[in-house]
Amino acid sequence: MAGVIGDQELPARPPRYDGANLLNLAATIDAALGNASPYPLLADTGLRERLLGARRIVLWLIDGLGVEPLQRLAPASALARSLRGELSSVFPSSTAPALTTLATARAPAAHAAPEWFIWFDELGAIYRALPLDARSPVPGLPPVADAARLYPAPPLASRADRPVWAVIPAHLAESAYTRYAHRGARIVPVADDAAFLEAVLRAVDGSPAGGYVFAYEPRFDEAAHGFGVASAEAAAVVARLDALFERLATQLTARDALLLVTADHGFIDVPAAKRLRLEDFPRVQRLLARPLCGGPRAPFCYVAEAHEQAFVAAVRSDLGEHFVAVPSRLLVERGWFGPGTPERRLLSRIGTFVLLPLGDAYLVDRVPGETLHPLVGMHGGPTPAELRVPVITN
Repeated sequence: MAGVIGDQELPARPPRYDGANLLNLAATIDAALGNASPYPLLADTGLRERLLGARRIVLWLIDGLGVEPLQRLAPASALARSLRGELSSVFPSSTAPALTTLATARAPAAHAAPEWFIWFDELGAIYRALPLDARSPVPGLPPVADAARLYPAPPLASRADRPVWAVIPAHLAESAYTRYAHRGARIVPVADDAAFLEAVLRAVDGSPAGGYVFAYEPRFDEAAHGFGVASAEAAAVVARLDALFERLATQLTARDALLLVTADHGFIDVPAAKRLRLEDFPRVQRLLARPLCGGPRAPFCYVAEAHEQAFVAAVRSDLGEHFVAVPSRLLVERGWFGPGTPERRLLSRIGTFVLLPLGDAYLVDRVPGETLHPLVGMHGGPTPAELRVPVITN
C-alpha cells in the first residue's frame, strides 16, 4: 500500500502524544481518578501535579476555541489572561475523536471514533459519529440506540474513584453517544448559562470528599463554522463565554476546586474558492467505492484495490494543489492516530486513503437526500491553527 505513493514525504507531521496532547491530559485526569494509564501523563510538571493532587476537578471543554481563535478574537479577555500553556489536539483535529479521547482517556487508534462520518461494517452504512444517525436518509436506517456496540473503549467515568458529573447542553444530553461517553456519570442537561453555572457549582458542592465534572460548550464551534473564525458572531460568543468563565473561576477558586478550560480543536477560515465539491472532480469521484467519510479537511476515501494507482494519479492531477492521497494504514503505522496497538475496527473506519490537506482547502460531497450547508470555518487538518488548544486554569 505504501508503495502507491512511493517514499514521498508527508505534507505535515503527526501530533505528538508524549506529554503535551489532549490524550496526555485525559491520561492525567484518569490517573487523578485512581487509574493507571497506558499513556504518558502531562509533561507540564506543575499542571500534572496540580491535577493529581486535586480532589475536585472541573474540565470545561469549549468546542473549537483553540489558541489562535482565542488570541485573535479576545487577546485581553479573562480567558486569555488565564492561559497557562497549550496542548495539541489529536488527529484528525475534530470533535468526535477529541471528545472521545477525553471521555475514555484512550487515543483515537484505540477508541475507533476517528471523525464525523464513519463507515461502520457492523451497520453496513455511513453514520454520523456523535448523533449516530445514518448519513443518508434514503434507506431509512434507524439511529443507533447503544453506542457501546460501536465504540469499544469504556468511559473513564465508569472507573473513577469518585463521583462524576457531565454537564451537557439539553439537546445533546439524551443522545446515545452522551449515554455511552459518560456512562457512570450523572448527566445534567442545561439550557442556558445560568443553568450551566448552577449545575457545575451544585456538582462541586455535592462532592466535598472529591469529584470530577466534565462540562461541554458547543456555541463557539457553531458560530465559527457558520460565520467564520473572524466573524462578529464568533466574537460575541467568546465575549459571553469569557464573562461566564470569570464567574465560574471565582466561584470555584472560593471552593478550592480546580478549573481547567480547553478545546477539542482550533479553526481556520476557508476561502470560498477553496471550499471544494467532489462533483467538480469526476475522475476522482468515479474511483470511489463509497461516498467520502471522515471530515472535509482530511476526507477518508474507500478505493477498490484495482483502482488504487488510478486514484492516486487522479488526486495528484486534479486535486494535487490542495490534497495528497496517503494510504490510511501508513498514517496508523506512523502514529497519526496515537500510540499503541490500533483497535481492530479502526482500519475499516478510515478508508483506503486519507486526503491530507496541503493548505486551507476542504472537500465535500453530497449523498441523495442530504443538504449541503456552506461552512466558512473548518477544522480537522494538521495545521497549527487547527491543532493548538489552550490550557486555562483558575
